[in-house]
Amino acid sequence: MAPHAQHNANHFAKSSEHPADYNKENYHPPAHSFSFAADSDTSSAQQPLRVHVERVVRQYFAMLGDETPTDLYELILKQIEEPLLSVVLEKTRGNQTKCAQILGLNRGTLRKKLKTYDLM
Repeated sequence: MAPHAQHNANHFAKSSEHPADYNKENYHPPAHSFSFAADSDTSSAQQPLRVHVERVVRQYFAMLGDETPTDLYELILKQIEEPLLSVVLEKTRGNQTKCAQILGLNRGTLRKKLKTYDLM
């Protein structure tokens, strides 16, 4: 990855302007749909997670300008996977069997992912 693209990828990965950092008090998930209430824009109703992901990816490309990033898929997955694992593990009070069931993962796969993100 080009040095500028790597810097921007690091900024993107640490940015406080991505959906995972939205104010939790404004988050009211519907039954089986992921939506977030924008914390500063009360005019926007519940929006699906995909809308936020699309917005952030577009911002990332705008920030890069003409540079072409590499490993973007892995970068995005890591940004989503770690907080997902963390929150579900918290909700199950550390019960990995329940956590794996909620996530639809094999317990061994869950353990591997937890080790990857140092969540064990």
